[in-house]
Amino acid sequence: MDYIRPSEVAASFLSGGVTKSQLPVRQLLLRGLLSGALLGFATTVAFAANAQGLPPVIGAILFPAGFAMIVILGLELVTGSFAMVPAAFLAGRVGLSRVLANLAWVFLGNLIGGCLYAWMCAAVQTQFHHVPPTQEPHR
Repeated sequence: MDYIRPSEVAASFLSGGVTKSQLPVRQLLLRGLLSGALLGFATTVAFAANAQGLPPVIGAILFPAGFAMIVILGLELVTGSFAMVPAAFLAGRVGLSRVLANLAWVFLGNLIGGCLYAWMCAAVQTQFHHVPPTQEPHR
């Protein structure tokens, strides 16, 4: 058969949760920071495509490229941690302190990465704060 049995998928999912829970804090922060920035970049690309007058489906096609990069690079998104690490806890393979620490560090990394990307994007668009952002004309 050329398919994977559900029991094999579940076992792989639980071992992934255990692996995520055992990553050192430095790795969680770095991987979280990079994935937060990549997700911000993917959002910017999708909105830029829409702002160029392209059909919204083009932005919908471009946005998942950010998720694909995160998966291919093995980075940490808090949504993956919210699914996998508690499942490993419920299966009795990970302690509660590991779960809470993982979720906190990955969330913090995603937040820092997203905020850092937002600052860099705003800095570039305003020529490092030398040009005021565009304003809507008064009506």
